[in-house]
Amino acid sequence: MGWPRKPTKLLLALALLAASSAISACGGAGRVTRAQPPAEAAPALATYSEGAPHVTSQLDVYGLQGTVRGGPATPQSSLSPLSPAAFNAPVAAYRVFAGAQLGLMEGQLARLQSALGADDRAAAQAAWRSAFEHYLELGAVYLQGQIAQLNQAIDGNPGGLAGGVASPQFSGLHRLELGLWTGARLASLVPWAQRLAADARTLRHVLPGVKVAPLDYTTRAHEILEDAVRDLLSGTDVPWSGEGVLGTAAGVLATKEVIATLAPLLSHRENVLSVVKVELGALESTIRSVRAAHGGVLPTNSQLSQEQSEQLSNAIGAALEALAQVPGALETAPAPSTPQIPRRAVRIDP
Repeated sequence: MGWPRKPTKLLLALALLAASSAISACGGAGRVTRAQPPAEAAPALATYSEGAPHVTSQLDVYGLQGTVRGGPATPQSSLSPLSPAAFNAPVAAYRVFAGAQLGLMEGQLARLQSALGADDRAAAQAAWRSAFEHYLELGAVYLQGQIAQLNQAIDGNPGGLAGGVASPQFSGLHRLELGLWTGARLASLVPWAQRLAADARTLRHVLPGVKVAPLDYTTRAHEILEDAVRDLLSGTDVPWSGEGVLGTAAGVLATKEVIATLAPLLSHRENVLSVVKVELGALESTIRSVRAAHGGVLPTNSQLSQEQSEQLSNAIGAALEALAQVPGALETAPAPSTPQIPRRAVRIDP
Protein backbone atom coordinates (compact mmCIF):
# COMPACT_ATOMS: atom_id res chain seq x y z
CA MET A 1 0.00 0.00 0.00
CA GLY A 2 1.65 3.29 -1.12
CA TRP A 3 1.98 6.36 0.98
CA PRO A 4 0.07 9.56 0.02
CA ARG A 5 2.09 11.96 -2.08
CA LYS A 6 1.24 14.98 0.04
CA PRO A 7 0.78 13.91 3.67
CA THR A 8 -0.62 16.23 6.24
CA LYS A 9 1.57 17.48 9.04
CA LEU A 10 -0.05 14.90 11.33
CA LEU A 11 0.85 12.03 9.00
CA LEU A 12 4.36 13.36 8.65
CA ALA A 13 4.73 13.58 12.41
CA LEU A 14 3.52 10.01 12.79
CA ALA A 15 5.99 8.83 10.16
CA LEU A 16 8.86 10.52 11.96
CA LEU A 17 7.73 9.18 15.33
CA ALA A 18 7.44 5.62 13.96
CA ALA A 19 10.91 5.74 12.50
CA SER A 20 12.37 7.14 15.70
CA SER A 21 10.62 4.50 17.83
CA ALA A 22 11.77 1.69 15.58
CA ILE A 23 15.38 2.83 15.86
CA SER A 24 15.13 3.07 19.64
CA ALA A 25 13.46 -0.36 19.91
CA CYS A 26 16.21 -2.02 17.90
CA GLY A 27 18.72 -1.46 20.68
CA GLY A 28 21.48 -2.06 18.19
CA ALA A 29 19.94 -5.29 16.84
CA GLY A 30 18.57 -3.67 13.69
CA ARG A 31 20.80 -2.44 10.87
CA VAL A 32 20.95 1.35 10.81
CA THR A 33 22.69 3.23 8.00
CA ARG A 34 22.88 6.94 7.41
CA ALA A 35 20.50 7.97 4.68
CA GLN A 36 21.22 10.70 2.20
CA PRO A 37 18.46 12.41 0.25
CA PRO A 38 18.49 12.06 -3.50
CA ALA A 39 20.30 14.94 -5.18
CA GLU A 40 17.17 16.17 -6.93
CA ALA A 41 14.99 15.86 -3.83
CA ALA A 42 16.23 18.61 -1.58
CA PRO A 43 12.78 19.49 -0.28
CA ALA A 44 11.80 15.86 0.34
CA LEU A 45 11.69 14.65 3.94
CA ALA A 46 11.74 10.90 3.33
CA THR A 47 11.48 8.11 0.78
CA TYR A 48 9.79 4.74 1.27
CA SER A 49 10.85 1.60 -0.60
CA GLU A 50 8.42 -1.29 -0.45
CA GLY A 51 9.82 -4.78 -0.06
CA ALA A 52 8.43 -8.27 0.38
CA PRO A 53 8.05 -9.50 3.04
CA HIS A 54 7.00 -6.20 4.50
CA VAL A 55 9.69 -6.28 7.19
CA THR A 56 12.28 -5.68 4.44
CA SER A 57 10.60 -2.43 3.42
CA GLN A 58 12.73 0.64 3.92
CA LEU A 59 11.97 4.14 5.19
CA ASP A 60 14.66 6.80 4.65
CA VAL A 61 14.02 9.82 6.87
CA TYR A 62 16.36 12.71 6.24
CA GLY A 63 17.70 14.48 9.26
CA LEU A 64 17.15 11.44 11.55
CA GLN A 65 19.46 8.52 12.11
CA GLY A 66 18.87 6.80 8.78
CA THR A 67 17.31 3.68 7.36
CA VAL A 68 15.93 0.96 9.63
CA ARG A 69 15.35 -2.53 8.31
CA GLY A 70 13.19 -5.17 9.91
CA GLY A 71 14.37 -8.54 11.17
CA PRO A 72 14.35 -11.78 9.21
CA ALA A 73 11.16 -13.30 7.90
CA THR A 74 9.39 -15.99 9.95
CA PRO A 75 11.28 -19.26 9.45
CA GLN A 76 9.56 -21.96 7.45
CA SER A 77 8.35 -25.16 9.10
CA SER A 78 11.00 -27.80 9.66
CA LEU A 79 8.53 -30.59 8.80
CA SER A 80 9.49 -32.55 5.72
CA PRO A 81 6.80 -32.66 3.01
CA LEU A 82 4.65 -35.77 2.66
CA SER A 83 4.18 -37.76 -0.51
CA PRO A 84 0.73 -37.35 -2.11
CA ALA A 85 0.52 -41.16 -2.11
CA ALA A 86 0.48 -41.06 1.71
CA PHE A 87 -3.12 -39.83 1.52
CA ASN A 88 -4.44 -42.74 -0.53
CA ALA A 89 -5.26 -44.83 2.52
CA PRO A 90 -6.98 -42.02 4.51
CA VAL A 91 -9.14 -41.03 1.54
CA ALA A 92 -10.04 -44.66 0.82
CA ALA A 93 -11.03 -45.17 4.47
CA TYR A 94 -13.24 -42.10 4.38
CA ARG A 95 -14.94 -43.31 1.21
CA VAL A 96 -15.90 -46.49 3.06
CA PHE A 97 -17.25 -44.45 5.99
CA ALA A 98 -19.20 -42.15 3.66
CA GLY A 99 -20.70 -45.08 1.78
CA ALA A 100 -21.88 -46.56 5.07
CA GLN A 101 -23.55 -43.27 6.03
CA LEU A 102 -25.34 -43.17 2.69
CA GLY A 103 -26.59 -46.69 3.31
CA LEU A 104 -27.97 -45.59 6.68
CA MET A 105 -29.51 -42.54 5.03
CA GLU A 106 -31.32 -44.73 2.50
CA GLY A 107 -32.84 -46.71 5.37
CA GLN A 108 -34.18 -43.49 6.91
CA LEU A 109 -35.56 -42.37 3.55
CA ALA A 110 -37.50 -45.63 3.36
CA ARG A 111 -38.93 -44.85 6.80
CA LEU A 112 -39.76 -41.36 5.60
CA GLN A 113 -41.72 -42.66 2.63
CA SER A 114 -43.65 -45.05 4.86
CA ALA A 115 -44.51 -42.23 7.29
CA LEU A 116 -45.68 -40.02 4.43
CA GLY A 117 -47.86 -42.82 3.13
CA ALA A 118 -49.35 -43.28 6.61
CA ASP A 119 -49.96 -39.52 6.95
CA ASP A 120 -47.80 -39.43 10.10
CA ARG A 121 -46.08 -36.06 10.20
CA ALA A 122 -44.20 -36.61 13.48
CA ALA A 123 -42.71 -39.88 12.22
CA ALA A 124 -41.86 -38.29 8.88
CA GLN A 125 -40.07 -35.42 10.59
CA ALA A 126 -38.10 -37.85 12.77
CA ALA A 127 -37.05 -39.85 9.70
CA TRP A 128 -36.07 -36.64 7.91
CA ARG A 129 -33.85 -35.61 10.83
CA SER A 130 -32.04 -38.94 10.77
CA ALA A 131 -31.58 -38.87 6.99
CA PHE A 132 -30.29 -35.28 7.16
CA GLU A 133 -27.87 -36.19 9.95
CA HIS A 134 -26.40 -39.14 8.05
CA TYR A 135 -26.00 -37.07 4.91
CA LEU A 136 -24.05 -34.35 6.70
CA GLU A 137 -21.64 -37.00 7.95
CA LEU A 138 -20.31 -37.10 4.38
CA GLY A 139 -18.71 -33.72 5.12
CA ALA A 140 -15.26 -34.53 3.70
CA VAL A 141 -16.47 -35.69 0.28
CA TYR A 142 -15.10 -32.88 -1.86
CA LEU A 143 -17.84 -31.60 -4.14
CA GLN A 144 -16.94 -31.43 -7.79
CA GLY A 145 -18.26 -32.77 -11.09
CA GLN A 146 -21.08 -35.28 -10.80
CA ILE A 147 -20.78 -35.34 -7.01
CA ALA A 148 -21.49 -31.60 -6.90
CA GLN A 149 -24.56 -32.02 -9.10
CA LEU A 150 -25.90 -34.82 -6.93
CA ASN A 151 -25.24 -32.82 -3.80
CA GLN A 152 -27.25 -29.93 -5.20
CA ALA A 153 -30.14 -32.27 -5.89
CA ILE A 154 -29.92 -33.85 -2.43
CA ASP A 155 -28.97 -30.94 -0.16
CA GLY A 156 -29.47 -27.82 -2.28
CA ASN A 157 -31.37 -24.75 -1.14
CA PRO A 158 -33.69 -22.58 -3.25
CA GLY A 159 -31.41 -19.55 -3.12
CA GLY A 160 -30.38 -18.53 -6.62
CA LEU A 161 -33.01 -20.68 -8.35
CA ALA A 162 -35.51 -18.95 -10.62
CA GLY A 163 -38.81 -19.16 -8.79
CA GLY A 164 -37.18 -19.97 -5.44
CA VAL A 165 -39.06 -22.68 -3.55
CA ALA A 166 -41.44 -23.07 -6.52
CA SER A 167 -38.56 -24.02 -8.85
CA PRO A 168 -38.70 -27.62 -10.14
CA GLN A 169 -34.93 -27.73 -9.49
CA PHE A 170 -35.56 -27.26 -5.78
CA SER A 171 -35.67 -30.84 -4.53
CA GLY A 172 -34.12 -33.15 -1.98
CA LEU A 173 -33.85 -32.82 1.76
CA HIS A 174 -34.79 -29.16 1.93
CA ARG A 175 -37.80 -29.48 -0.36
CA LEU A 176 -39.07 -32.08 2.08
CA GLU A 177 -38.08 -29.90 5.03
CA LEU A 178 -40.22 -27.09 3.62
CA GLY A 179 -43.24 -29.33 3.25
CA LEU A 180 -42.88 -31.15 6.57
CA TRP A 181 -42.56 -27.98 8.65
CA THR A 182 -45.06 -25.74 6.85
CA GLY A 183 -48.11 -28.01 6.89
CA ALA A 184 -48.04 -29.28 3.29
CA ARG A 185 -50.16 -32.36 2.54
CA LEU A 186 -47.91 -35.32 3.23
CA ALA A 187 -49.16 -37.19 0.16
CA SER A 188 -47.84 -34.33 -1.99
CA LEU A 189 -44.33 -34.98 -0.64
CA VAL A 190 -44.15 -38.64 -1.68
CA PRO A 191 -42.75 -37.93 -5.19
CA TRP A 192 -40.06 -35.69 -3.69
CA ALA A 193 -39.09 -38.41 -1.20
CA GLN A 194 -38.88 -40.97 -4.00
CA ARG A 195 -36.69 -38.65 -6.07
CA LEU A 196 -34.41 -38.04 -3.08
CA ALA A 197 -34.04 -41.77 -2.45
CA ALA A 198 -33.05 -42.32 -6.09
CA ASP A 199 -30.44 -39.53 -5.94
CA ALA A 200 -28.98 -40.95 -2.72
CA ARG A 201 -28.64 -44.40 -4.34
CA THR A 202 -26.89 -42.86 -7.34
CA LEU A 203 -24.48 -41.02 -5.08
CA ARG A 204 -23.63 -44.21 -3.19
CA HIS A 205 -22.71 -45.90 -6.48
CA VAL A 206 -20.68 -42.93 -7.74
CA LEU A 207 -18.84 -42.27 -4.48
CA PRO A 208 -16.20 -45.04 -4.70
CA GLY A 209 -14.79 -43.49 -7.86
CA VAL A 210 -14.55 -39.90 -6.63
CA LYS A 211 -11.02 -38.51 -6.59
CA VAL A 212 -9.98 -36.33 -3.67
CA ALA A 213 -6.72 -34.36 -3.76
CA PRO A 214 -4.63 -34.42 -0.56
CA LEU A 215 -4.92 -30.66 -0.06
CA ASP A 216 -8.70 -30.82 -0.51
CA TYR A 217 -8.96 -33.59 2.05
CA THR A 218 -6.80 -31.92 4.69
CA THR A 219 -8.59 -28.61 4.16
CA ARG A 220 -11.96 -30.25 4.75
CA ALA A 221 -10.72 -31.18 8.22
CA HIS A 222 -11.58 -27.67 9.37
CA GLU A 223 -13.99 -26.54 6.63
CA ILE A 224 -16.69 -28.96 7.81
CA LEU A 225 -17.14 -27.08 11.08
CA GLU A 226 -16.72 -23.72 9.38
CA ASP A 227 -19.63 -24.69 7.14
CA ALA A 228 -21.66 -25.74 10.18
CA VAL A 229 -21.28 -22.33 11.80
CA ARG A 230 -22.01 -20.44 8.59
CA ASP A 231 -24.86 -22.56 7.22
CA LEU A 232 -26.40 -24.51 10.10
CA LEU A 233 -26.08 -22.68 13.41
CA SER A 234 -26.93 -19.50 11.53
CA GLY A 235 -30.13 -21.20 10.34
CA THR A 236 -29.40 -20.39 6.69
CA ASP A 237 -29.58 -23.99 5.48
CA VAL A 238 -32.35 -25.11 7.84
CA PRO A 239 -34.86 -22.24 7.75
CA TRP A 240 -37.95 -24.38 8.38
CA SER A 241 -36.80 -27.11 10.78
CA GLY A 242 -34.11 -25.10 12.59
CA GLU A 243 -32.05 -28.29 13.03
CA GLY A 244 -28.70 -26.52 13.03
CA VAL A 245 -27.45 -28.08 16.25
CA LEU A 246 -28.22 -31.55 14.91
CA GLY A 247 -26.37 -30.73 11.71
CA THR A 248 -23.40 -29.36 13.65
CA ALA A 249 -23.19 -32.53 15.75
CA ALA A 250 -23.10 -34.52 12.50
CA GLY A 251 -20.28 -32.25 11.30
CA VAL A 252 -18.30 -32.99 14.45
CA LEU A 253 -18.64 -36.73 13.79
CA ALA A 254 -17.51 -36.23 10.19
CA THR A 255 -14.53 -34.17 11.36
CA LYS A 256 -13.55 -36.81 13.90
CA GLU A 257 -13.61 -39.44 11.17
CA VAL A 258 -11.37 -37.33 8.93
CA ILE A 259 -8.90 -36.85 11.78
CA ALA A 260 -9.01 -40.58 12.59
CA THR A 261 -8.04 -41.43 9.01
CA LEU A 262 -5.23 -38.85 9.12
CA ALA A 263 -3.98 -39.86 12.57
CA PRO A 264 -1.15 -42.09 11.24
CA LEU A 265 0.20 -39.12 9.28
CA LEU A 266 -0.36 -36.55 12.04
CA SER A 267 1.10 -38.63 14.86
CA HIS A 268 4.65 -37.42 14.22
CA ARG A 269 3.86 -33.90 12.98
CA GLU A 270 4.57 -31.82 16.06
CA ASN A 271 1.65 -31.91 18.53
CA VAL A 272 -1.20 -31.07 16.13
CA LEU A 273 -3.03 -34.37 16.63
CA SER A 274 -3.13 -34.14 20.42
CA VAL A 275 -4.35 -30.54 20.35
CA VAL A 276 -7.09 -31.38 17.84
CA LYS A 277 -8.24 -34.37 19.90
CA VAL A 278 -8.49 -32.27 23.04
CA GLU A 279 -10.53 -29.52 21.39
CA LEU A 280 -12.85 -31.91 19.52
CA GLY A 281 -13.39 -33.77 22.79
CA ALA A 282 -14.32 -30.51 24.51
CA LEU A 283 -16.74 -29.67 21.71
CA GLU A 284 -18.37 -33.11 21.96
CA SER A 285 -18.69 -32.63 25.71
CA THR A 286 -20.44 -29.30 25.15
CA ILE A 287 -22.88 -30.89 22.71
CA ARG A 288 -23.61 -33.71 25.17
CA SER A 289 -24.29 -31.12 27.86
CA VAL A 290 -26.71 -29.27 25.59
CA ARG A 291 -28.45 -32.53 24.69
CA ALA A 292 -28.83 -33.48 28.37
CA ALA A 293 -30.28 -30.07 29.20
CA HIS A 294 -33.02 -30.69 26.61
CA GLY A 295 -34.14 -34.09 27.81
CA GLY A 296 -31.73 -36.16 25.72
CA VAL A 297 -32.69 -34.54 22.39
CA LEU A 298 -30.64 -31.96 20.55
CA PRO A 299 -32.56 -28.66 20.51
CA THR A 300 -33.34 -26.57 17.47
CA ASN A 301 -31.45 -23.32 17.03
CA SER A 302 -34.31 -21.31 18.55
CA GLN A 303 -34.45 -23.58 21.60
CA LEU A 304 -30.85 -22.88 22.57
CA SER A 305 -30.44 -20.60 25.54
CA GLN A 306 -28.07 -17.65 25.27
CA GLU A 307 -25.62 -19.41 27.58
CA GLN A 308 -25.74 -22.60 25.51
CA SER A 309 -25.20 -20.64 22.29
CA GLU A 310 -22.13 -18.99 23.79
CA GLN A 311 -20.78 -22.32 25.05
CA LEU A 312 -21.17 -23.88 21.61
CA SER A 313 -19.63 -20.87 19.93
CA ASN A 314 -16.60 -20.92 22.23
CA ALA A 315 -16.07 -24.66 21.86
CA ILE A 316 -16.37 -24.53 18.07
CA GLY A 317 -13.99 -21.58 17.92
CA ALA A 318 -11.35 -23.45 19.89
CA ALA A 319 -11.81 -26.57 17.74
CA LEU A 320 -11.49 -24.54 14.54
CA GLU A 321 -8.29 -22.92 15.79
CA ALA A 322 -6.80 -26.36 16.40
CA LEU A 323 -8.07 -27.83 13.11
CA ALA A 324 -6.63 -24.93 11.13
CA GLN A 325 -3.17 -26.38 11.86
CA VAL A 326 -3.91 -29.65 10.05
CA PRO A 327 -3.35 -28.62 6.40
CA GLY A 328 -0.01 -26.98 7.21
CA ALA A 329 1.15 -30.01 9.17
CA LEU A 330 0.39 -32.29 6.21
CA GLU A 331 1.93 -30.33 3.34
CA THR A 332 2.91 -32.40 0.33
CA ALA A 333 5.38 -29.88 -1.07
CA PRO A 334 7.90 -27.44 0.40
CA ALA A 335 6.50 -23.99 1.03
CA PRO A 336 7.27 -21.74 -1.94
CA SER A 337 9.77 -18.99 -1.38
CA THR A 338 8.31 -15.53 -1.10
CA PRO A 339 8.62 -13.82 -4.48
CA GLN A 340 10.55 -10.60 -4.50
CA ILE A 341 8.39 -7.66 -5.45
CA PRO A 342 10.35 -4.96 -7.28
CA ARG A 343 11.02 -2.18 -4.88
CA ARG A 344 9.73 1.23 -5.69
CA ALA A 345 10.60 4.48 -4.05
CA VAL A 346 7.76 6.71 -2.94
CA ARG A 347 8.79 10.26 -2.43
CA ILE A 348 7.27 12.00 0.59
CA ASP A 349 7.04 15.72 0.01
CA PRO A 350 6.65 18.25 2.80
